[in-house]
Amino acid sequence: MTTKFFSLCKFRHHKYFKKGFEELSFKMSFKSLVIFLYLSSNIYECNAQYADSIRLNDIRILASHNSYKKKPDPKVLRFLSRFKKRLGEDLDPIQLDYGHEKLIVQLDSFNIRGFEFDLAYDPIGGAYAKRRINFFIPGLKQKSKEPKLYRPGIKLLHIADIDYETNYFTFIDALAELKQWSVEHPNHVPIFVNLEIKRASPGDYSKFLNRIGFQNAPVTDTNIFKVIENEVLSVFSEDSMIFKPKDLKDQYTAIQNRLENEGWPSLNDCLGKIIFIIDGDIDGYYAKLLNNNEDCLMFIYSEPNDESSAFVIRNEPKGNEEEIKNLSENYIVRTRTDAGTIEARNLDYSKCDAAIESQAQIVSTDYYQPDLSIGTFSVSFKVKSISEKLIFTLRTK
Repeated sequence: MTTKFFSLCKFRHHKYFKKGFEELSFKMSFKSLVIFLYLSSNIYECNAQYADSIRLNDIRILASHNSYKKKPDPKVLRFLSRFKKRLGEDLDPIQLDYGHEKLIVQLDSFNIRGFEFDLAYDPIGGAYAKRRINFFIPGLKQKSKEPKLYRPGIKLLHIADIDYETNYFTFIDALAELKQWSVEHPNHVPIFVNLEIKRASPGDYSKFLNRIGFQNAPVTDTNIFKVIENEVLSVFSEDSMIFKPKDLKDQYTAIQNRLENEGWPSLNDCLGKIIFIIDGDIDGYYAKLLNNNEDCLMFIYSEPNDESSAFVIRNEPKGNEEEIKNLSENYIVRTRTDAGTIEARNLDYSKCDAAIESQAQIVSTDYYQPDLSIGTFSVSFKVKSISEKLIFTLRTK
């Protein structure tokens, strides 16, 4: 069984790449073919069970960023472009102009094994049913007729009042689809789910927008963690489908102790599991729960050597390749290959190259398939047969 890998963005500069992978084996000189086959020996073709020597932090998976998101309405983007210089980077219409397939399509067609959900707290219901920007745009309605938006519960959206298009109105909707797929594929590679807590809306950080009707977000305090866990358990009623912090701790009192003494569990012990990771602890509250040996459902992103640290974020891989590679020896690191459509528009693979070089385990992108309206930029792992995509790769140690 081979245990090294081939990545699309690593070798896109190869002089034969531009002629198409399909022609590659016919166009090469014998010497080039030997080199290509040597590089291709880095490929791992996945089976239902894996060598026991493969640990959870040895695998690298492709993840999608803001996985629930749909592209904004073109009318919204055109409206925002009129005020681009005054809106700042967060509301730059160019950087908002991306979207995703439904989760099940990402899983089946693109072998995505990591997702990211933006969680908008809505304890009463209705906080995100009104899209204020539409008041200024003829032909778009402010109020949504979707009943789910008027019920209490966590909603999934990028930016309230502005970038609200979503494949899933609620967190529970997304969880239900994820569970369905997991049940139908019981020995799947673990799926990593980033949960980013949204605590502010445009009305919070712009007095001008607030004055013209853009609302403040509901106050989001530590109660949201209990709500998140309750919603997860309402779908995953058998929490055996979830790989939890206590599963990593095992007999140890702290995650750090487990990692220092035994390292991560084997991949085989984690097959069929979902792993939830909080991005955005509130005043260290969830970390305290983890450190106090509470039975938590979720991990948190934290800094190395924290008592509860297992997952680390380093979203900028360029210039940080060595740091990330060192961190990946003990932790699972998340990084990105692109952001805000910038790399895709410029066909700039430098960040992608750095992400691959870094050995980060969770490699996040908006472009597991190209958006042909702006270019051909895409990121994927592919196996030697060319036609198949790779479920995961292994870190180079």
